[in-house]
Amino acid sequence: MTWRKKNKKNAPIVQMSEENVQEMEEHVAELVKTQLPLSKVKRVVRMNPDVEMVNNESLQLIAKAAELFIKELSQAANQNAAMEKRKTIQAKDIDRAIQKNWAFAFLEDALDGWPKLEPKKRKPRVRGEESLQDTDTLEVGETVAEEEEEEEEEEEEELPETVPEDVEFDEAPPKDAFAEQF
Repeated sequence: MTWRKKNKKNAPIVQMSEENVQEMEEHVAELVKTQLPLSKVKRVVRMNPDVEMVNNESLQLIAKAAELFIKELSQAANQNAAMEKRKTIQAKDIDRAIQKNWAFAFLEDALDGWPKLEPKKRKPRVRGEESLQDTDTLEVGETVAEEEEEEEEEEEEELPETVPEDVEFDEAPPKDAFAEQF
């Protein structure tokens, strides 16, 4: 069997006005526009020892891809927080989003080793300081802060620990070089 060269058909060249070219360039610039600082994205990309130089256009596309990824992950975590009637995203919401969505499966152990932050304790309000609009008290002496503490304790009881507490580690957990740069 012999190989034949395929005839390349010349595509017709379309004449575009300067206005059309300018409009297309603005549209492309708007699509690639990102909120992430390119200097930080470049620093993260260059952490890979295989990367020596990064083209500015590819850097913009990487930044846009990272922004879209962060948006998707935060939306999934926000849904988890909303299901628990909270407005603040917590680490457990991100962890649940990673477990539920197969697209985030590569992040399965990403939150392991991160320190658990204890929630700040709020001072309970004194009866005299309450406004007329504040009707969140449950019983005499029990305030909103106490109710929130009880909810936090219930949430902590729901999630099983990934590492048993009786296991002791001889070494400190490995430090995250990426997180230390910022």
